[in-house]
Amino acid sequence: MIQSLHISGFKLFRELTLPKLGQLNLFVGENNTGKSCLLEAIGLYAGRTPVVDILETASRRYPGRVRPWVPDGMNEESTATRHPVFDLFHWEGSKVASPIVIEKVGGARSLRVELRLHLRITDDQGLTRYIPAQPGDVVTEQAEMALPVYRDDRQVALITRRMLPLPRSRILEAEKLFSEDAAAVAHLPAGGFSDEKAASMWDALVQGPGQGLVLDWLRMLDHRVEDLAYVGDDGLPRGRLALLKVEGEGRVPLRSMGDGLTRLFHVGLAMASASKGVLLIDEFENGLHWTVQEKLWNALSRASQKFSVQIFATTHSRDCIESFANAGKELGPDEAMIYRLERRGDDVFASNLPLINVDAAMRERVEVR
Repeated sequence: MIQSLHISGFKLFRELTLPKLGQLNLFVGENNTGKSCLLEAIGLYAGRTPVVDILETASRRYPGRVRPWVPDGMNEESTATRHPVFDLFHWEGSKVASPIVIEKVGGARSLRVELRLHLRITDDQGLTRYIPAQPGDVVTEQAEMALPVYRDDRQVALITRRMLPLPRSRILEAEKLFSEDAAAVAHLPAGGFSDEKAASMWDALVQGPGQGLVLDWLRMLDHRVEDLAYVGDDGLPRGRLALLKVEGEGRVPLRSMGDGLTRLFHVGLAMASASKGVLLIDEFENGLHWTVQEKLWNALSRASQKFSVQIFATTHSRDCIESFANAGKELGPDEAMIYRLERRGDDVFASNLPLINVDAAMRERVEVR
């Protein structure tokens, strides 16, 4: 379990410290205080494959797959820098402020990503090597920016311009070292999973208790739900449609049952996929009526202990905060944490809100909608 976290040089975060984390963790705050960025940082730190995780995080807010590293003229260091990976760094003006460092408080178990100029050297056999440029090196058209990735003090990968257009299978081959703290990470975006992603995750749960868990959660919203199956549909990606079997109505499309049921389905898929790992839920309340949120938090609390899953979520909703606090009191003060993120100038700070007096804490500058 991630017991604490210190982040520097990542997106909005020049420096951010979360001194204590629990089994359940909720992040609140106004827009543009970095709640979604914080989930991304946690996913990078906990994940098993740094290169894939970094590239997928960089492309998450862009349509389509990871784009090639497109030349866009030459900057002062004679290298093109147009790619979403550069948005992962914290910029001060036109310069990257520092490497990305995500670690436990005290400097233990770190993930570090640097942005450094490299000299590209091709030998007589046609093999290309990247050598970090040193002060005084002559910079030519063979120089490129690249991203060395470290776990603790060991370099585990080098992300170069030539790697970015590669398919996922080829990128996975570039991974050299897995972290001892690596875990399964399931990240549920605010807008939910794509139909194709949800279908593949449901298929992966065909054995074990996962599908039953998901169906139980759907019944929180509609007790008539009996089963769910994917059937062929030429009008959808890969031709598959999620159909619910509902008592008294037969088979009906899941999407026709409302946003709430679809959201519960996606939460269930994510939880079942995060066994012995980390579950990230962005904008927890999306599509969920306030009467369902406390039931879901109670169910997540029980499932987190049963399947050894640490949960991190964000919200704008006062109802979500109250339901989280009620569910968290059953776990104890050290297992459920609420942090409020606040932006002061160019810096973001995190303040812990005590569960026993969360109502009073919420009255102080917590945005709800």
